[in-house]
Amino acid sequence: MVKKFTQNQVERLLDLVPYLSTNQGVSLEKIASDFQTDKSTVIDDLNTLWMCGLPGYTPLELIDLSFDTGFVSIRNAEVLSKPRKLSSLELATVIVGLSILLESIPSTSPHFEAITDLLSRLATSSNVPVPISISSNVNSEVRSILEQGLKTKHNISILYHSYAKDIESTREIQPIGFQFIDGHEYLDSFCYSSKDFRLFRLDRIKEATVTGLSKNVSHLTEKNEILRQFFFTVTSNSRKVSEIFHVKIPPDNSDSKEFESTAFNDEWIIRTFCSLNSAATLTQPADLRSEVAMRANRALALYL
Repeated sequence: MVKKFTQNQVERLLDLVPYLSTNQGVSLEKIASDFQTDKSTVIDDLNTLWMCGLPGYTPLELIDLSFDTGFVSIRNAEVLSKPRKLSSLELATVIVGLSILLESIPSTSPHFEAITDLLSRLATSSNVPVPISISSNVNSEVRSILEQGLKTKHNISILYHSYAKDIESTREIQPIGFQFIDGHEYLDSFCYSSKDFRLFRLDRIKEATVTGLSKNVSHLTEKNEILRQFFFTVTSNSRKVSEIFHVKIPPDNSDSKEFESTAFNDEWIIRTFCSLNSAATLTQPADLRSEVAMRANRALALYL
């Protein structure tokens, strides 16, 4: 059975040559049906093929076509007579991409079986194995519920792990949309707990449940967080510190040179400096510096 195509013209032309080579004398109507297009488009494609061939472009090098009777025959097209094939690298890329997609959708999805079947056929025909497991780090059931809430305009209750505070908390949110930032997926939403708009990283949402219909949240918003400015010095691992705090640190950096950055969350500032193992030292503000010192001494006491 001939495979049906829906590609653009260039791809269709590349597929048309091997198709005609193995179906000499096929009718224009049959070609139009198999390629899911109309007869006039097929004739345009054939006229284009008539001008294709190898360098030299004399009748000896050009593809020879005959279709004035309504039936098509092709000659001198051996160079393009084989169907297009993906390279091993291209096939591996497609298989990995499909595997990630399969991991990100629930098994009840109408696309799950089709993707599984396609992966099996690609692996069989190419000898490129399908990975046992490739995870996108996003729970497929959670993603499905978030998409459902977004589509039906329902609020969602989520169990979220806060990286800054290292705690899990339950929040009711109104989903607004998805964003992709710095290699991570985020859910843009209104958080009723914070009474403000928030971004939640999808791989940190542990559970999700659809609740009631969304409400107008404009009257609930109040900016209750203040952008906190802080200063620090860098003694080592300047590249890591630069990436964390989004500051430029010169190669000839002096230990006494202070850098400035900002953050919304005091707890994030404290925990980050505690984790840097003296690569950077918080100098201001004094209250956060004291908290870092207290936690460092508390941790040290556990080893004494």
